[in-house]
Amino acid sequence: MFRVENADFIADKLASELLPDQEQREVYKNAEEAVDRRLRVEGPKSSGRIEFDVDWPMYERAGEWFVSCSDDGDGMSRAELDRYMTTLAVQGANQNQSIIGNQGMGLKIAGPTRHKNGLLIRSLKDGERTMVQVGWNGQEYGLIPLGPDGEEIVSVDKEMFPEFILKRGAGTVVTFLGTGEDKNTFLPGGRPRGWLFKYLHQRFFRLSEDGVEVLVRVPTGDETDWPQSRKEADERQRGEGGKSFNLSRVRGTAAIWDDAADKQGNGFRGELEVPGDPASDVPAALIHWWVLPTGPGSDVSTRTASGGSLAVLFQNELHDWRLSNQANPYFARMGVLFGKTRIGFVLEPLGTTIASDFARAHVLVGGTPVLESDAWLTWAEQFRAVMPEKIKETMAEEQARLEVEDPDRARRIRDRLKDVMQLLRPRRFKRDKEGNLIATGPAVTGSGSGNGSVSERPVGPGRRRSTSSTRGIGAVLTQVDGADEEPASEVFSLLQISPQWVSESEADSFAIVQGEGKGLHDRAAALAGEDGATAGILLLNRDFRGYQAIIATINEWANPDGDEDVSKKIETFAQEWVEQKMVEAVNGLRQLENGSTWTATNFDDALSPVALTVAFMADRYHTLREVKRQVGPLRQAVSS
Repeated sequence: MFRVENADFIADKLASELLPDQEQREVYKNAEEAVDRRLRVEGPKSSGRIEFDVDWPMYERAGEWFVSCSDDGDGMSRAELDRYMTTLAVQGANQNQSIIGNQGMGLKIAGPTRHKNGLLIRSLKDGERTMVQVGWNGQEYGLIPLGPDGEEIVSVDKEMFPEFILKRGAGTVVTFLGTGEDKNTFLPGGRPRGWLFKYLHQRFFRLSEDGVEVLVRVPTGDETDWPQSRKEADERQRGEGGKSFNLSRVRGTAAIWDDAADKQGNGFRGELEVPGDPASDVPAALIHWWVLPTGPGSDVSTRTASGGSLAVLFQNELHDWRLSNQANPYFARMGVLFGKTRIGFVLEPLGTTIASDFARAHVLVGGTPVLESDAWLTWAEQFRAVMPEKIKETMAEEQARLEVEDPDRARRIRDRLKDVMQLLRPRRFKRDKEGNLIATGPAVTGSGSGNGSVSERPVGPGRRRSTSSTRGIGAVLTQVDGADEEPASEVFSLLQISPQWVSESEADSFAIVQGEGKGLHDRAAALAGEDGATAGILLLNRDFRGYQAIIATINEWANPDGDEDVSKKIETFAQEWVEQKMVEAVNGLRQLENGSTWTATNFDDALSPVALTVAFMADRYHTLREVKRQVGPLRQAVSS
């Protein structure tokens, strides 16, 4: 049996590993288990309620806005309160202590360490109403005396409980008292008014089902506008007097995304099981997916994560959220490059090898966080191979919105860069019966890519043909050289990248390489895809101030009267030359690929949005000169 010499150190050490607001998760789980125990006794026709609300009796007595969690579960007796609140790793009433179950430490670690003033716990069971306070007494964590003679557990009157607990005859209220002078735990400083409502939605997959309703009080207005009692708050709930102060139902991320997807019709959400790889100890997984709408009234971000987000599901809890730009490499790995902000994923690993860490921050597969594991790579690849058609359609829709208006622009850029693109890499060809070249070497596979060196020569009237005539040694050598030659056409590496002009907000829809939380904000360009070496989309920022400065300078020079048609022409010319410069930067660097000194990580860094911005800013002289040269005749026409 181990002995603990400094339990306070252990509490602080474990608390340092917890996520923000973890105490709210822990108090909810305790309430959920208490309600579940009562429901198992009373049967399926019974119901339960869990409320996160202002502690109204404490407000009336102390004038402080404390948040509390109340449940009508089975409650705790005086002896149970004493035991459960002072013993780490306690077995608990459910008798389900395990690594993947209740560890008997959550609220005792997350609560008092975050709220040094303490947690006030009141419980009703078998007609007995008792209260304790656990917190930091200046020397150690433990029960703080409440009675006049130093009693740590005291009796309280029934007014200290909400009506729904009194009606049930059992239940518990846990109140968070804050730290020091920071006593407003209902709306802590710097938090949005719906912080707790959103936290619970984003933490849990589905809630308020199976007869147990979960509610959170959501305030509006300033503190001076808030009601002064539970009675007044209930009147506000009915729309009587003052700004709303409603108890709102928490349903979980899945329910919110379900509703949003279903507004578009059927087929905009689903789940797909991927088999994993049993031979490599990779279990199966269920990938839940949603295609969310856009436009007015479709925003879900006040309640949970918006589209473009991914989480891992374990025991109805959502872990390891990847939001906004953090999600880019994960969406790219799953094959979602366009329309990212319209799509949401929840990954649910299956099987007995799945667990979570102590802090409930990560889901583990074989002891490794899911999104850092080889299992994740396997699942992503399998999903990409059988991606739902609705997601493919959404990607195609988003891509179509951004198609290049000038189809000849890519050809002109390709022709200008043709000689440069051959400096470090052999030319590539593919079989083409109508081709005007003759090539040898490995055949091209895929769409416009190939491996190995090739030789080529033009097709012309001098091409030798096999005859029965006697020929000299020179003819024989020529025949040997061309034995495996075939008609071919050239494949340009430029065609492997698609430039797209977007605004900074539109760029959020793409899986950006090395976005680092900023995406395309104040950056000239970015790659969208899985990594810098292979990404096939080049995003060019029309909002970038460096680009806008070029447009303004040329307009001042060539279009002083601000003619709209001339301005559009100037922007078209400028975009073409910027495209050429940035395409050359990307493809030129990729020509250095050799597998040793230029690795995948090097390309991610060298082709990050920051690095591409450097490339843009480094050659503005030639961009200005070429655009001015092209705009010159237009300027003369305007002047005359």
